[in-house]
Amino acid sequence: MKKMSMVCMLVMCLALPGFASRQITMLGICLASSEQETERLREDLKNTVFLRDFVKKLLGSSLDTHEQAEEFKRRFGVSDEAMQASLMDSVRETSVKAGWKLRQQGDAQDIRIADHHLREAIRWLSTCAGAEGKGFLLGIATDNARDSDFRSGSISAYMRRANAQEKWDAIIRFLADDLRTAEVRLFFNVYHAAMQAYDEAEGDTQKREAIVATVSAALVKEEDKKAFEEADKLLAERSAEYAESPQRKAALERMNKPPEKPQ
Repeated sequence: MKKMSMVCMLVMCLALPGFASRQITMLGICLASSEQETERLREDLKNTVFLRDFVKKLLGSSLDTHEQAEEFKRRFGVSDEAMQASLMDSVRETSVKAGWKLRQQGDAQDIRIADHHLREAIRWLSTCAGAEGKGFLLGIATDNARDSDFRSGSISAYMRRANAQEKWDAIIRFLADDLRTAEVRLFFNVYHAAMQAYDEAEGDTQKREAIVATVSAALVKEEDKKAFEEADKLLAERSAEYAESPQRKAALERMNKPPEKPQ
């Protein structure tokens, strides 16, 4: 009887030339499993308790690509709803231990592990969040009491799952004065999402004009030079009207940024 277990597979992988230099993850092992093992795990994952415990193991390592997560769900028959429920359970559990604050060097190991699981759970939600999950992410993203790392990650996850209208509504909300903070990492994602929305609105002149107006108004008040330079460059590449506008020139002067040389 020849049946290869995941443990045996892992040992064999380690023996392969060059494999030891690559990170071995639970997800990678699952995706490399045989058809027999895949079928067995697919059946096990239909059990809600088993899935929840298995998701915790997946969160122990880092998700390399969103494509891997999509492949996992497809191959093992895990619905977005089931994955979302398990991930949100993990977020609630790990956030109690890790909190929503920036990890400190002297933190105990169990806190560091919980912190890692919390960050990974938010990232995984970007592959499966439905209405409930998106509302959950938006709640994290708009909470000024939480560290900007978690807020930024939640914005990124939310934007990835949001439809066009949800994305536009979020951009307006996040660029409003009452949600702005000094944390630049938070707004890199918002500005990039705005530019993505601009690109997706091809043929919709009114929508593009609204995006340019909203982002340019935010840039006039932007305090962080790096965030300004990044968003200013992206917007100027897309809108000649903004690129040549008096308000942009004034903002460049305010940031002590020399005007671009003519091509």
